[in-house]
Amino acid sequence: MRAATKPVAATRVVAVGVAVALPLFFTANAIRILLTERYVRAAYAHVGGEEILSATQRRDLALLGLRAVDPLRGESVAILRPVRLPGGARAFEPDELRHMRDVRAWLWRLLVLELAVAAAAVALAVADRRRVAAALRRGGVGTLVIGAVALVAIAVDFDDVLLGFHRLLFEGDTWHFADSDTLIRVYPERFWNWTGIAIGLLVVAQALLAIGLGQAIGRGSRNGGRDG
Repeated sequence: MRAATKPVAATRVVAVGVAVALPLFFTANAIRILLTERYVRAAYAHVGGEEILSATQRRDLALLGLRAVDPLRGESVAILRPVRLPGGARAFEPDELRHMRDVRAWLWRLLVLELAVAAAAVALAVADRRRVAAALRRGGVGTLVIGAVALVAIAVDFDDVLLGFHRLLFEGDTWHFADSDTLIRVYPERFWNWTGIAIGLLVVAQALLAIGLGQAIGRGSRNGGRDG
């Protein structure tokens, strides 16, 4: 009996872990989906130009920044060092390059998280379909609750939410830049507004899919038990 209870306890722990991790897993998936040139081009259709950089120049720098921080593209932040602005000045200062390296490091962590949660969910599905069904439902519902709270907070004060997010992820003031810095000019607030909306929609879609999948798996498990 004791030996039999160990696998049950293990699957219970894995199920709880999967359910708790799903909101972050869905967020990481959404970010991964948006780490594409197609998305940057689509978002830049709503950003426009500015006094020094045209819309095309800003978009090209944004695409280069994407290549620099995406760990799956095989490049690094070093590709930003030689870039120059139209007047000849260096585009990215050392503190901006350091921030981009921090962003790249976080994207690596999110990638590891995605793989770990996906592997745990698959293993749980093989070991106990009812528990994976419950984990998907609970994780999906939890994601919707967290998303609702986040939407209210963003509606009340987007700037405070954005500042809090940066303080949570980055040390000190390494993320704080002047309006004249290239990172702010290339990735302005309007770009992040569109990105936030896109991430939110993708997370909600995944949460609803997880709830529906969990219900379908749960029904299948019950029917299979009755048939047996």
